[in-house]
Amino acid sequence: MPALVYVSYPRRDGVRFDMEYYLNTHMKFVERHWTPFGMKDWTVVQFDEGDPSGMNVQAIMTWDSVEAFQKAIDANIPEVMEDVEPYSPDVTPVRWFAQVKAKG
Repeated sequence: MPALVYVSYPRRDGVRFDMEYYLNTHMKFVERHWTPFGMKDWTVVQFDEGDPSGMNVQAIMTWDSVEAFQKAIDANIPEVMEDVEPYSPDVTPVRWFAQVKAKG
């Protein structure tokens, strides 16, 4: 079964997030560099300001496996890993990953 990876950006006072850059530049870097490692697709969502999760933005990526995602992270591709500053200089993303057990 595939794996899902969630990269979440918490909502905090004073935090800037450039959605246009994130979608049109950063996620294109991610797609170009991580697809060869087994990333299948990605979705970006933005939470409403009052959402109880405390999150602002979340990228949800489908991978062949958790191990495939880990190989992409271990490759430490600077264009992907160092590209946080232009779109969100004030917050560090939080990552979660999980194995899909069933799908309808």
